[in-house]
Amino acid sequence: MKYADVIIPLAVEGVYTYAIPEELEHCVKEGTLVILAFAGDKRYTALVCNIHFNTPEKYKVREIDGILEDRIHFSEIHLKFISWLSHYYMATLGEVMKAALPVMFRLESHTSITRTDEVIDELILTDSERAMLHFLRPGEYVLLKDAEKYLKLKHSMAVVKSLLDKKYIQVKEVVEELFREKVKWVITLAQSFTEEEYGQLLEKLKRAPMQYRALCRWLEQDKKEWEKESFLKEVGISAQILKSLCEKQIFKLEKRAWGEDEVKEHGHMYPLTPNQEKAYRDILTDFGTKDTVLLQGVTSSGKTEVYIHLIKHYIDQGKQVLYLLPEIAMTVQIVQRLKRVFGEQIGIYHSGMSDQSRAELWRKQCGDSPYRLVLGVRSAIFLPFSNLGLIIVDEEHDASYKQKDPAPRYQGRDAAIMLGKLFDAHILLGSATPSFESYQNALKGKYGLVQLTQRYGGVQMPEMLLVDLKEYRRKKLMRGCFSPPLIHEMNRVLAEKKQIILFQNRRGYSSYVQCEECGTIPKCKHCDVSMTYYKHRNLLVCRYCGTMVRMDVCANCGGRYKDRIPGTERIEEEVQLLFPHSRIARMDLDVLSSKTRFRRLLEAFEQGEIDILIGTQMVSKGLDFGNVKLVGVLDADHLIHFPDFRSEERAFAMLLQVSGRCGRREERGKVVIQSTDVENRVYSSLLDGNYTSFFNQLVAERQFFVYPPAGRLIWIEMRGKEQGILRHAANQLTERLRTSLGKRICGPAVPDVSCIREQYRLMILVKIESGCSCSKIKTFLQEEFKLLKEEKKFNGIRIFCDVDP
Repeated sequence: MKYADVIIPLAVEGVYTYAIPEELEHCVKEGTLVILAFAGDKRYTALVCNIHFNTPEKYKVREIDGILEDRIHFSEIHLKFISWLSHYYMATLGEVMKAALPVMFRLESHTSITRTDEVIDELILTDSERAMLHFLRPGEYVLLKDAEKYLKLKHSMAVVKSLLDKKYIQVKEVVEELFREKVKWVITLAQSFTEEEYGQLLEKLKRAPMQYRALCRWLEQDKKEWEKESFLKEVGISAQILKSLCEKQIFKLEKRAWGEDEVKEHGHMYPLTPNQEKAYRDILTDFGTKDTVLLQGVTSSGKTEVYIHLIKHYIDQGKQVLYLLPEIAMTVQIVQRLKRVFGEQIGIYHSGMSDQSRAELWRKQCGDSPYRLVLGVRSAIFLPFSNLGLIIVDEEHDASYKQKDPAPRYQGRDAAIMLGKLFDAHILLGSATPSFESYQNALKGKYGLVQLTQRYGGVQMPEMLLVDLKEYRRKKLMRGCFSPPLIHEMNRVLAEKKQIILFQNRRGYSSYVQCEECGTIPKCKHCDVSMTYYKHRNLLVCRYCGTMVRMDVCANCGGRYKDRIPGTERIEEEVQLLFPHSRIARMDLDVLSSKTRFRRLLEAFEQGEIDILIGTQMVSKGLDFGNVKLVGVLDADHLIHFPDFRSEERAFAMLLQVSGRCGRREERGKVVIQSTDVENRVYSSLLDGNYTSFFNQLVAERQFFVYPPAGRLIWIEMRGKEQGILRHAANQLTERLRTSLGKRICGPAVPDVSCIREQYRLMILVKIESGCSCSKIKTFLQEEFKLLKEEKKFNGIRIFCDVDP
């Protein structure tokens, strides 16, 4: 008998073996998605990763129930990639599969119930039980969730348990398929007609005026095909009228996959400037000897146009291209530029899409005519490619490429590089401020290095003005968050009918509030963190667990709260007071809950309908507006003074990126950075524009302390409900690790947020110097975790690993 090793999309270790029924042997292969029972009678989608004939000896083997869908299939490379991610990022195969597969293909098992033929004693039933039995029919299974909804039951499980004990109902687990292929119906002519035949048809239809009207409208429009819903609405006829025309062999209906017949509109591809042309040629030359090339180009140097020419080069060779961006925000403008050249050859994949849309893209990529170019965020690396030739990782330095929670906590850039190697594809990393790891690899010759040092069109880099807030605050000249120099520059730019971007990397009205009387700061009752204040909703919100409470007087003394550290909501309020005649908009995740709303905001700003745009880091990434003359950074210090060894690197990158949003066309822009620490080396390096000097200075320090790129890091996070037991477990694990790994182990330490969702947290840091085997240390760590979990007193302790944090 054939057996299949399968990956279950749960946080469980290893793979599980199931028997393949004889009737499914011809269609169950490695990479097939199957349906099976696991953990009792719960049904799950599972991924077949191996086929063999070895009968398991330690347990009775269950059979696979069926196949999810023939067209969804993981290739051998895809399976190798999942295995690598699991091993490298210390996650289970199930966690990786869950991240890889769209939710619409992860079938859910729901409890289904039916009535038995037992004679019912009405006297022993409660009202809820009686209602449930009257709703059910013997032999007809109904989803429990549907019965709950119909009967409006709140505690249905108790009712079900009672009826099961009385043997009045039976329960089984059935799988509900979430994905339905999105299709549309198209009307075409049933056959070709001559003019004479059309005349005869019209004559026959005179007695059926609505049918006559439909055919006349068709002839007027002279269309080869027409969407059914659009036709019915425009002509004003019913579906029954259309059915009659189909029965008379005049029209016929065809079912089409959505987007199958969309017209491919190929637009104009702009020629490269001499600098861009040189970079393009140098990249192709480097690809002759290296898999990965780093393109370091200043902001507005035209990196995207170089990408477009490279994409065209690889598509012309019959290859597929994956274009990665760090955030959804960047996809809107880039899509327009790519469609100008590649028409409908481009597929879009990101978390802002509906589950249905993502499932459809998966189906298309598994089909015979996949997209040649896919644009997406980090999760797009999981898509089923067949002939990948090039991966572009734009803004490769961006922290958004790192998945923080849940597992697998992978780095999208590094995972893309591995995916490229598995496909024998080329990888292009692009950034104005490369990550230190990528830049060092380029300097050492591991990656190719190509540089674009001039802005497109010869436009100058923006002028930088560093404003020291200490003096203005001492003289009480500040107007809210705005210094006199920033207000002056804003007035000047608005008078010139130009646009302004204001950057404040905090959402809400205030990062926290504090009682004016007793100094109490409201904290989340589930997390050890202060709550963010949203004035327009009058709510305090926890940014970790989402708990919301009404903003009221101080619970400790009844005093009034005072807001501290302003967010984008308060900045918007202050700007409206300072510039009442200006058109103002805000761009952050609280405002832009849908991609449609986000697109409208970008279009409005691009068309000059907004004068001042206030935003978080979303405004710093890749947006291209020609009329922006001024960028104001309201509080740059909090980017630098953050408890993270990468804080200066990330602050430098973010400030340089947001500065690059202005003066991108003919006129030179200006950037005003407000700070109380103007002597900081980040600002001096920023004003000099000397990335290499800044890199050398910080890398020398990291070499001393064994931080990346001089070493590798693994964060071990331990969580538990009992603080004492957690501390005991962390101390015991640390001692055991330190016995073998010595000074490589730091901690345990309490993180900034010591409790999330009523789970206490402790952190252990593992430093791995260059030349040491990272793989062996990971294996050792996992063995130690297993030993710790075997102790009953530590049953409630959960351990997470973050590799390359």
